[in-house]
Amino acid sequence: MSAQTGTPTISGPASTGWLSRVRFWLHQLRHAPNPIWLREMKQSVRLTRTPVFMTVLTVVLTLLIAFIGGVASTETSPAKTGVVLFHVFFSLAYLIVTLVGPAVAANSIAAEREGRTWEAVVLTGIPPADIARGKFLAAYTSMGMYIVMMAPVGALLFLFGGVTALEVIVAFALLFLIALVSVALGLAISSQMSNLRGAILLTLFCAACLASAAFVMGGPLLSVAVHEVWPGIIRGAPIWLPAAYERATFGLSYVLFLIVLPFLAIALPAWFLYEVTIANLSDPSDDRSSGVKRWFLVAMPLLTATAALPVSIVDVHDRVPAHFISMGAMVVFLSWATFLFASEPIGPSRRVLADWERSRASAFRRYLGPGVERTAFLLASLGIIALLMLTALGLIVLNDPAITSHEHHLQRLVCFASYAISFYLFMVGLAAFLRARSTTTIVVRLMLFSLLFGIAVGPWIFVAIASVISEARGDLTGAMAVGAPSPFYVFLMMARVGEADSEILMMAGAAAMLGWVTLGLALLVGARARCRQLLTAQAAIVAQTDEIVRAEDEQLSAAP
Repeated sequence: MSAQTGTPTISGPASTGWLSRVRFWLHQLRHAPNPIWLREMKQSVRLTRTPVFMTVLTVVLTLLIAFIGGVASTETSPAKTGVVLFHVFFSLAYLIVTLVGPAVAANSIAAEREGRTWEAVVLTGIPPADIARGKFLAAYTSMGMYIVMMAPVGALLFLFGGVTALEVIVAFALLFLIALVSVALGLAISSQMSNLRGAILLTLFCAACLASAAFVMGGPLLSVAVHEVWPGIIRGAPIWLPAAYERATFGLSYVLFLIVLPFLAIALPAWFLYEVTIANLSDPSDDRSSGVKRWFLVAMPLLTATAALPVSIVDVHDRVPAHFISMGAMVVFLSWATFLFASEPIGPSRRVLADWERSRASAFRRYLGPGVERTAFLLASLGIIALLMLTALGLIVLNDPAITSHEHHLQRLVCFASYAISFYLFMVGLAAFLRARSTTTIVVRLMLFSLLFGIAVGPWIFVAIASVISEARGDLTGAMAVGAPSPFYVFLMMARVGEADSEILMMAGAAAMLGWVTLGLALLVGARARCRQLLTAQAAIVAQTDEIVRAEDEQLSAAP
């Protein structure tokens, strides 16, 4: 019997098929909704300031749009005025969703901890995933109310014309999708904080930075490139995606750039933030790694395919910059992933091992569980495979005589990929080694960042000193080779490809790559040995403790 609705509940899906699971989920949503969601909604009903704030927001937006439309219509045609109002209104709506959504979500979990009610929620026995889902649904429902309240203001655009009903509907649908990521961001930050004010301030700061960057890069800047593909899209328009769905020609590019990529841009960040929220809400002895690793395992091939798209469809003369930008973005993502998994536990806890034994977990599920050794191998293998696949694609598409100096571009690609792979292997090994030698994750990340920063910048200090010494002799090539250990040295190698005096630079770069690979493998071996030593010592302590407890039980049972 459901405690929320008072109706009978079913124990589980009729079969393991996806259709039965969907039907079971819909039945549970209707007859046994999430208790955290219902609790949050009942609390929201008692708040009188929320309707007042929504009403004031709607009135202000209405007056602003009416004022801008009235002023602009005196100088331009109604159709152009409608287009201007469309971009102004949905830009403001985007700002509201990306700021209010995280703030509303940040108020949920941090408020529980500050108000001393979080322990009561945990004692109910509700799993962390259900708590995170309930908090998300509550915050997303509140954010959906804001968007619905703004819908009548959006109808004012039809008074001027210039936009179609489909564009307005699509724009509102995109607002609901953006609200998914906004709410998930607020929950992820709130789940890590114990102070409400700190959670709101940090959430607003992160949301403002990320929303501004996404708006500029995904709006006016990206619309310039989209205009080259579909001339019907206004160049420099901040809100161009709704118009693209109606004006773009349907085809492969339409499906990839207007359906697949927007879906990935929403689904992958929202899924990641959701898994981070669950991990933060879980006990330290629980399995906090599997969810994020599942996300990484799915995200890597999708992001690799996304990185391969630009060079496959752009004009032949734009392939070189498009491919190097894609590979650079992949290197940045892999570097971020290394810092992300630097907080991995040394190995699974006794609770996790017992849960695996009780549920008869598969080898794949155990592999995705906690453990520095397995995580390092997962990072290194997936990252290197992705970079090798992008390199192979580049060697194929850039080997075109129509590209000016395509032989030199192929050499530059090999230089970049080789150094990126070798230094990435070192970075993964260094992160694993530091984690195996440290007990706190924040120290691992700080040491990793400090060492990488020193490696990236330090060699160029010696280059400057060597340049002063070599300047009198008029030979700066040898001095520049001193910077080979820095990962930025690869750009110097790429710039000097094809020059007569570049042999010493290439040899220095190759030596640095070999050194990073050797050092990375050595660090991985050292991290593996250290982790196994710690796990063996822990197992011995546990066995000794169990033996003591067993002996005490035997003495108690033997006593008269």
